Amino acid sequence: MSRPVDLSPMQRELDNLRVQLCHCNHAGTCLGCQGVEMLRQQVQMVVSAATQPVLMQVAQETQAKELMKQVQEMQERMLRDPEAARAIEELLKYFQAPPPEDH
Repeated sequence: MSRPVDLSPMQRELDNLRVQLCHCNHAGTCLGCQGVEMLRQQVQMVVSAATQPVLMQVAQETQAKELMKQVQEMQERMLRDPEAARAIEELLKYFQAPPPEDH
């Protein structure tokens, strides 16, 4: 079994990013807040999956793909709005797609 992972540095960085991107006074309604929360969920999902036995990782792969689809859909919506496009540029600095599968 793997050791617990300390996410507090990542959470602090996501909090700092949210402060920079927020346009809704932290009500969670702007694309900056929603994007950061999506990243927060992704980080938690990756850590959770990576610390599970291999069979659990395989089972969680579908969830990861669904989250990626949601992120891509949100990016498409954001790119249609000039103000949101600037916010997505900031978010993309902290976001990387998973490597392609070698099947």
